[in-house]
Amino acid sequence: MSTREDVARMAGVSGATVSYVLNNTKRVTPQVRERVLEAASTLGYRPNLIARSLVMKQTMHVALLVDNLMNPYYGQIAEGVQSVASQYGYLVSSLAVNVSNRASLLELTSRGVDGILFAVGSHDIQKYVGDHLSVPYLWGSEAPSYRKAIFDMVRCLKEKGHEKIAFLSGMPVEWSGHYRYHYFVEALRQEGLPVCQALVINGRKDGNTDEQAGMEATQELLARKEPFTAVFAVNDLMALGCYRQLCLAGYRVPREISLVGCDGIPFLESMYPALATLDMKGFEVGQRMMYSLLGKIHPKWEGLAQEGGIEGEFLIRESVGEAL
Repeated sequence: MSTREDVARMAGVSGATVSYVLNNTKRVTPQVRERVLEAASTLGYRPNLIARSLVMKQTMHVALLVDNLMNPYYGQIAEGVQSVASQYGYLVSSLAVNVSNRASLLELTSRGVDGILFAVGSHDIQKYVGDHLSVPYLWGSEAPSYRKAIFDMVRCLKEKGHEKIAFLSGMPVEWSGHYRYHYFVEALRQEGLPVCQALVINGRKDGNTDEQAGMEATQELLARKEPFTAVFAVNDLMALGCYRQLCLAGYRVPREISLVGCDGIPFLESMYPALATLDMKGFEVGQRMMYSLLGKIHPKWEGLAQEGGIEGEFLIRESVGEAL
């Protein structure tokens, strides 16, 4: 069985440096870090994680909470989180808020995680956080900005002759953090387009935003019999549900109705017509979140996180056409 000293000899460093790298207790140059990790991998060296956690009072384990594990966008975020976490020896557990509750979340801290990442947009996070979390957590600070992408989308639809644009909210529009709705209304006003509340389908209190919610919201939209030529759905899953319901109702996308989603789920570019969407950079968001959480867990690492915000991008595709 290989030892720390074996790793040190192969990497050409001291035993202490091996500990610094594997325990993340002191920063070393990227070149030294790479040599140590490569040597440890080659030799199959694995430190005793249980013993290390008892000594360091750290588990090297963080939790990622997302709205819905069925949504591929959160898979992108999880990949980004994991890509950074693995570099620093951390394990990541992903949990869905839609099937969790406050008690189970608080239990995480008693079971021993070093930090919690909240990648949620459709739940009131304060009911989960309160004043009871005893570990560092991160929520909202690395969220991408929807504003430019939504403004670009509304401008594009207007240029193609769309004046009545429906919005499938998914979440209650009265939630203060519902930026997609607020920016959508702001963009309509800037472009001189009407803000028609009959074309805004409000979301349920549980914040469900899956395909079924998209189908139900589209059914309600069609039942109102308010004319529209385009639909903006709060995420790609709701847009998929909307597409299915429009097809069942005999509408053709984009010939009769244009459709735009939000998140940028990669496989939707392969459907026909390819879904126009707002690319919200899930992988990059996940990376930024993990870097920021590491800075909270280890204050001396605060500089790990990149500066500057993440901007969403409107991707125009085949599901957007000229208004009839």
